[in-house]
Amino acid sequence: MLAVGLLSQQGKFAGALRSVTLLASGCFGRGSWHGILAPLIRSITGCGFPAGAVCSAVGSLIGTAAALWLVEALFYMPRNMPQECARELMSGCLRFIPAGVVQQFLGSLNSQQGLTSCDGSFSYADPKVLANVHVPVLALNGSWDLFCPAVGGRRTVEMFGSTAKRFVCLGPRQGTSKRHYGHFDVISGTHAADEVYPHIIGWLQQHDAPS
Repeated sequence: MLAVGLLSQQGKFAGALRSVTLLASGCFGRGSWHGILAPLIRSITGCGFPAGAVCSAVGSLIGTAAALWLVEALFYMPRNMPQECARELMSGCLRFIPAGVVQQFLGSLNSQQGLTSCDGSFSYADPKVLANVHVPVLALNGSWDLFCPAVGGRRTVEMFGSTAKRFVCLGPRQGTSKRHYGHFDVISGTHAADEVYPHIIGWLQQHDAPS
């Protein structure tokens, strides 16, 4: 999201880049769990959301309660993440989120326009600007990413004007990996080094190798 946002600032950063790789990213969240549950989330976060405390509690219980599988699946495929890594990740990935940030995130990311600044004046994925960004771009999303759904990642990368752009949805049905991937396990999953990283290495060798 941040990389796309920087490139949407009139494209002034594009000239300094050889290529861009987006992992489990996208500026559109339609179909995500937070989009589906937005009304409920808004109703219980009027004073902000203690994400740090909640995630820390979940992290301390990973591996002890099968029911946590559903919570973990919101962020990664539990069977594709080492338990110790999952504990560390969930225990420290978030902190307290102010109510205004919750509202901005839910409201813009899950809208047709996609993620915007709090006042709506800046779009993180401005199609008019990105159409003039010609840096090679690779985007990878897990087929079971419930946080940044693959459809949002595809829509984001398709906005770029580059002729060298590729979207990879990681999953067995797509023929791109033997396993389904969620959100965080695209980077830190048990099999990411064997199934995800080769896509990135191949892209960098083709578009980002020293001349």
